[in-house]
Amino acid sequence: MADTKGSKSFQKKMSGLRVLGAALTAALLTAASPAQPHRERLPLPEGFTYPNGIAHAEDGTLFIGSVSNGRILRRTPGGEWTVLFPGSEELFAVTSLRLDAPRGLLWGTSPDVMGLLRPDGTLGKRAPRLFAVDASTGEVRRIVPVPEGGLGNDITVALDGGLYVTDSSRASVLYLRPGGEQLETYVSDARFASKAAGLSGVGPAGIAQAPDGRTLAINTYGPGRLFLVRPGAEGATPSVSEVELPRRLENPDGMRFARDGRLIVLEGAANSGDGRVVRIDVLGKASGPRPIEVLASGMESPVNLTVEANGRVWVTEARLRDRLLKGAAAKVPDTFWVTKLVLGD
Repeated sequence: MADTKGSKSFQKKMSGLRVLGAALTAALLTAASPAQPHRERLPLPEGFTYPNGIAHAEDGTLFIGSVSNGRILRRTPGGEWTVLFPGSEELFAVTSLRLDAPRGLLWGTSPDVMGLLRPDGTLGKRAPRLFAVDASTGEVRRIVPVPEGGLGNDITVALDGGLYVTDSSRASVLYLRPGGEQLETYVSDARFASKAAGLSGVGPAGIAQAPDGRTLAINTYGPGRLFLVRPGAEGATPSVSEVELPRRLENPDGMRFARDGRLIVLEGAANSGDGRVVRIDVLGKASGPRPIEVLASGMESPVNLTVEANGRVWVTEARLRDRLLKGAAAKVPDTFWVTKLVLGD
């Protein structure tokens, strides 16, 4: 007669080893760095609330935009914050800022998504638009309406001056040709969409252009998915492939490629409140899920970022979580800042 007791014991041990192996694999794929990077907060002026869009010039000048009123600040290295653009009836929010240095333009998106920040707590009805201001004077140079039903969220500027814009409402990426007057659809994909309610239903958010100048990375805020978009042959539809990850990202938002080709992504973490900066090698040739390396955690609603050539990362922490969860009843934080991270290898 077979030793059933010994057989069951062996099977139990093997099952335990499989569980342990799976746990170790997951830990390796989503691993925190041995040490958190150096982190420094740069305070923003009193009265400047809910920072979102951020960009930098090669000399280290920073530009910060407010999602609540459209104001844009500028700061030269070691200098004080000054107002580049005060906000206006036409440009009432800044969810993204990107500098087109060759043409001296600071491009941004202005969707009325944060209407709940107004004193009466009502949502906005103003049509979203793309805009450009003179990076030196703050003069408004371009206003381009987002197609009806769309919601322009984040942007990236191509070398030729063309712009790619995520459309969070219509599961698309829009494109503005160099010198163009209207946005057109670059690519749409059913996988960009979400049928969930509230924040979980927000589609394409962050966008970044890879070092090859052709490949785009796109994330979806609610579903937490990550995609690569590559142009097809002339006249062909761009191809879309999903990046396999060991877990869904928690409300991914702004992202940028570092010089080494790895993608730095912000997790806004509206549910957990544990905002993170993560790094993913999305362009590597290894098979299987791409490890998610946690570079920094415990951040307060990180929404956008800019990456300098020296690897230094500047992150806007919007401190929006209470407002998103409680609406107008939430108290406006007393202070806001932009965070500098010095990353290691």
